[in-house]
Amino acid sequence: MISIEHSLVEQIKAGSGFLRGTVVEELSDGNPSFSKENVVVLKFHGITEEDNRDVRADLVAGASPEVIFMVRAAIPGGVLTADQYLALDRLADQVGNGTLRLTTRQAIQFHHARKTDLATLIQTLNQHLVTTLGASGDAVRNVMSCPAPLPDRAGVGLGAFAEQIADQFRPRTRAYYDIWMNGERAVTAATTDEEPFYGRTYLPRKFKIGLAFPQDNCIDVYSQDVGIVAHVRSGNLEGFTLLVGGGLGRTHGRPETFPRLADPLCFVAPEDLFEVLEGIVGLQKDFGDRLDRK
Repeated sequence: MISIEHSLVEQIKAGSGFLRGTVVEELSDGNPSFSKENVVVLKFHGITEEDNRDVRADLVAGASPEVIFMVRAAIPGGVLTADQYLALDRLADQVGNGTLRLTTRQAIQFHHARKTDLATLIQTLNQHLVTTLGASGDAVRNVMSCPAPLPDRAGVGLGAFAEQIADQFRPRTRAYYDIWMNGERAVTAATTDEEPFYGRTYLPRKFKIGLAFPQDNCIDVYSQDVGIVAHVRSGNLEGFTLLVGGGLGRTHGRPETFPRLADPLCFVAPEDLFEVLEGIVGLQKDFGDRLDRK
């Protein structure tokens, strides 16, 4: 057994009861914010607690900051139906500041939501088969793909692969559904009180996966933790080249952190893709750095 030191964040994840924490209790406690432990847990639910930067300068000395929330919806492949988009557009007028923000990772964010808005927001999203589970936090994030519906791509189904990968790595915990939807499950995903793949502490960091075509790099495939490039001949999918180790993040003043482009790893047949991805993500889960966090 390898002994691995854990940061405070790792300890919070391990003790959260598979992302349950005490979120239910704090939703009704009258406090506009959550405890620091639940702030960590809620990131996996797609929820980030913030303070309103626009009013910081106007705060009276000693006054508490204005607490607001960002809620991120994962949109695998960046594809929504017209009805789904219209539902999200209406929802933006009911909660937050009336805006929808499209992210560079094909997700959609609601900003300036209040604590009392969160349940309504997440319930409405799930009623339209959109989830926030795993859109943030230390898990496989929103899976990207190049969505342009060009004729030569019709038989490849890259978007379907993005959906399947998203399902493969979506957290299985029932906590999300118990907290926000009284146990009802609208988005397709097996749920349990355990995490057969992730375990109690999930991943050491977020993990990014994206799929692209050789002639269309709209997702910046070399910036992904795992980039997947389709090989297509005469309209038929032959397999994928996998690229690993990409990322553009860095921390100012820490030269040991730096952006890098992914390296080619191997070619895989379509039927082997999911098993190979599980091996790569599992390697990061078991051996990634769980101590060095900001």
